This record gives sequence, structure tokens and C-alpha cells, in this order.
Amino acid sequence: MFKYFPTNYVWNLSVDLAIEMGARIGEIEEMCAPLQDAARQPDAAGTQAFRETWSRMADKLCGLAEEDEARGRLISAGDKYNRAAIYLLTAERLQAHSAPGRLELYRRFLDVFARGVKLSGENCERVEIPYGDAHISGLYVRPEAWMVRHRSSSRSTASIRPRR
Repeated sequence: MFKYFPTNYVWNLSVDLAIEMGARIGEIEEMCAPLQDAARQPDAAGTQAFRETWSRMADKLCGLAEEDEARGRLISAGDKYNRAAIYLLTAERLQAHSAPGRLELYRRFLDVFARGVKLSGENCERVEIPYGDAHISGLYVRPEAWMVRHRSSSRSTASIRPRR
């Protein structure tokens, strides 16, 4: 396990998950270097610092993505939004269940993630799977072989509804 914070297992795990999702090591360094002291603080104070730092990087990437969009570089914009979404999700996951602003952070993650998937053209679609009187949200990724055979068609499964 990559251990950026020697005294904080939870933060190390979060950083490792972000890396596995596609974070860039230079951005990890930029976010984590100033957090060394915060990693040793009590949970609430340290976690707030983590959230602020990782959200700031997401803001920076969203700004760069907007510049790319304005110049017609949609795939580059999508890639930046996708990384911003990773950083927002990572920051949100560390928050206490009732932490102020956590729900707004999660909603922002959803918006940024959707924008990134759309612009980057990723093979991923948000779906709602019926479950009793409610639904379970999920991400539907088609197999590569199916994508090759059906590039121009837009099939969907009766039990899985695309989220609009």
C-alpha cells in the first residue's frame, strides 16, 4: 500500500483509491504535501483540511476543463472533469455522515462526473435499477465486444432504465 501519510491509515487508503480511479500523482503531491500536519490532527479538524485541499484541486481542474471546452477540446475537458470528480468523491467519503456540506459536495461530484463522462465519451451510463418501491443507482458499462458490434445503436435493457 502506498503510504503518503505514515500515521493515518484512512487517508492513505483514500489516496490509494483515488490513484486507482485515475488520479495523477503530481496532483496527489500538490494536494497531500500541505496536509502532513493535518493528518496528525483530531479527525474533524484534519478531515476538514483534507476536504478543503481536495475540493480546491477539483475547482482548479474544473476551471481548466471549462477553458478546454471553450476551445473545443472536449476530450481533454472530459478527462479533467473526471479527475475533479475523483477528488470530490474522495473528499466526500472522508466526511462524517452528518457533516455540514457533505450532501452538496456529493451532488457536485455527481454533476462533475456526469459532465466528464459525457465529454470524454466514456463507455459509462448512469442507470436506476428498480428495487421494491425505490431504485438502486448504478453505473452501466457495456462490454467492449458489444460496443464494437453496436456503435450506432442505442439499446437498453427493460429492467435497467437510463437516468435522465
